[in-house]
Amino acid sequence: MTRDQESFYAMVLKVKNFGIKNLTAMAAFPSLALLFTQLTTLINALISADKGSRADLTGYAMEKVVKRNALEAICEKLSNALAAYGAMNNNLSLQKRADFNASQWYSFSEENLMTEALILKDLATPVGVALAPFGAGVADITALDTSLSAFTAIIDEPTLNIDIRKEDNKKIVLVIGQIKDFFNDKLDVVMKVVKSSNPSLYNLYLSARAIDTNGSATAPTVLKMVAPFTTVTMHTAVAYSEDTFYTIQNRGSDAVTFSLSTTDNSEGPEPVTLGAGETRTRLASNLAVSGTFLVVKNPSASSVEVKLWVE
Repeated sequence: MTRDQESFYAMVLKVKNFGIKNLTAMAAFPSLALLFTQLTTLINALISADKGSRADLTGYAMEKVVKRNALEAICEKLSNALAAYGAMNNNLSLQKRADFNASQWYSFSEENLMTEALILKDLATPVGVALAPFGAGVADITALDTSLSAFTAIIDEPTLNIDIRKEDNKKIVLVIGQIKDFFNDKLDVVMKVVKSSNPSLYNLYLSARAIDTNGSATAPTVLKMVAPFTTVTMHTAVAYSEDTFYTIQNRGSDAVTFSLSTTDNSEGPEPVTLGAGETRTRLASNLAVSGTFLVVKNPSASSVEVKLWVE
C-alpha cells in the first residue's frame, strides 16, 4: 500500500479496535455489532490484497538459481557418462552428441538448457543400466527428469506472480473504496444514534475515524537498532490480546519483516514486509491467532533502526 493507503488503513484498524473495546457500551444498539463485524470482513479483504500486492519475487529468483544448478549438475554427470560409454563402445555419434564441456551447461540460455537436457534424457534412457561403469545409471536419468520438470515449472512462476500482484494492487483501491462507502453510508450514520446518549463515546469514535498522515506524535514504546542478519523481539506483551494495536516504522535504508510469534527472537507464521521508510499498523488479530512477541527480522547486511508503538 502507498503511504496514504497505509494511513487510511491505520484509521480503519483504530475504528475496529474502538468497536472491540466498547462492545458493552454499544450493546443497546445491536445493529452496531453487525456493522463492526462487516467492517472486520472488509479489513480482512484489504489485508489479503495487500499481502498479494507486495509479493516478493526475490525468493523465486533464488529458487530458480538453485533448480538450474541442480539441473546443470545432473546433466554434466550424465553427459560425461554417455560420452565415456560412447567412446568405449566405438559409438562416435553418441560420444559427439553427448559430450559437453562444463562451461557449456553453465552458459546455455534457459531454453537451450531445457532442450539439451531433453536430448540428453532421450540418449541416456536406452542405455541407462550400461552407464554404471561410468559413474551414472537409471537413478540419474530419473533425477534428470525430476530436475528438468522442477526447473521448467519455476520459470513461469515469477511471471504469474507479477500478474497476481498487479491484480491485487487494483483490489486494494477497490476494497478501500468499499470501506469508505461503508463508513459514509452505514457506520458513520448509525454511530450518530450514540451521540445523544453517550457523547463521550461518540467523540472517541470520531477520534478513531481521524486519519493521521504524519505518523504518531507520541514517543515510541520501543526504539531499537536491529543488527544485520538477526531476528529480535521488539516487544513482549503480558498476554495475547487480539485488540493490541501495533504501529511500526522502519527508519533504515533496507527492508525488514515483522511478525507476532509465540517464541522469543523467532519469526512468527505470517511475517509482514516493512520497506525502508515505511510505517505500518496491525492489530494482533491480523498478525497471528496467538503470540506475545512482536519480532523483527533484518535480512540485510546493514543495521536498521525500528520504532514501535504499542496501544
